[in-house]
Amino acid sequence: MRKQLTFVENTVLLLLIMIISIHWSWIIFEELKHVEISKEPINYTTFLIHRSITIPVMVVIAINLVKRAATITKALLTAGLSVLLHVVLVLVGRFVGITHAVHWNLIYDVVYFALLHVIAYVFLKYFHHLGQSEAERV
Repeated sequence: MRKQLTFVENTVLLLLIMIISIHWSWIIFEELKHVEISKEPINYTTFLIHRSITIPVMVVIAINLVKRAATITKALLTAGLSVLLHVVLVLVGRFVGITHAVHWNLIYDVVYFALLHVIAYVFLKYFHHLGQSEAERV
């Protein structure tokens, strides 16, 4: 698959989404205790892998596909399918006992994952603009 973003863009985007994902989950799970995490080591490790690796990588892949999309409809469909896949993974995690919602609704997850995609896309636009403005100054 031909990627649209450069290695540097993918790396910066991955790190940004990773930072947001880790901080978001820390606030929601550890501080506010809206969702309980399993105390079993294997389930907790699965949660950490999902939070720190799976979510950022899937968002970066989705943004690459959105950038390749020929029409805005295909781009929105790609982002929507990515959000849906994230929600399915959250539901699987709840089903197998990795997490348990206390004061949390699935709609909050949908909004979070959609906003994560929007933040990634806006940041990428800003990153491109920053690179172009630096090139103009030289």
